[in-house]
Amino acid sequence: MPETPNDHTQQRPRTAANPTPAGRLARSKAIARQFVRFGLVGASGFVVNQAVFVLSKKLFDQGFGIDDLEVLFQLLNTQWNMRWYHLFSVLAFLVANVWNFVLNRYWTFKGHHKQPWWIQLPQFMAVGVFGLLITLAVSTLVVHPNSPIGLPEHIFDNSTGLRTRSYWGNFIGVIMAVPANFLFNKLWTFRTKGPKGSSGSEGQAADVVPKTETEEPK
Repeated sequence: MPETPNDHTQQRPRTAANPTPAGRLARSKAIARQFVRFGLVGASGFVVNQAVFVLSKKLFDQGFGIDDLEVLFQLLNTQWNMRWYHLFSVLAFLVANVWNFVLNRYWTFKGHHKQPWWIQLPQFMAVGVFGLLITLAVSTLVVHPNSPIGLPEHIFDNSTGLRTRSYWGNFIGVIMAVPANFLFNKLWTFRTKGPKGSSGSEGQAADVVPKTETEEPK
């Protein structure tokens, strides 16, 4: 007897361009949850960044008598100088970036089809270097006494921790770099792949819908 089309059914993944309503809702919730986690990781990384910066400044100041605004070296015979607070920013960036990478990989994006850590870490650090350049540029502009947007010296006179210019320079610089860091990490570093190698930024499981197949009558 001929078999009806309903006798043989299979499951096939629905494409991302045509998800089910339940799939769209699940995807929206996953993206929102991912965004919140990314923000929490970024906030914790900011605390780590500031802590390393402050500890570095105090260590070099009290241990070696080095002021953070002193010139470390001149940049290629120009009027610009690399100062000690720039070095502290680099140290803080390295520690905080490794911290952020570990938390983002194993918490924010856990359970997704992703590349090995030795591939993602250089990508994450490359994005971080771009963010670091933004941080250094902004901190220089707000700390330099001759900058048109420099912090007012009569307020930020380094008399207390809250009035220390380099602290605020690093703080403002890190905040300004956050949008760029999020964008590039979302679209590049943690862009995940589906089970069969198809790429996707959210790494969500495909929706499943029934597919009917017919066989020739025997």
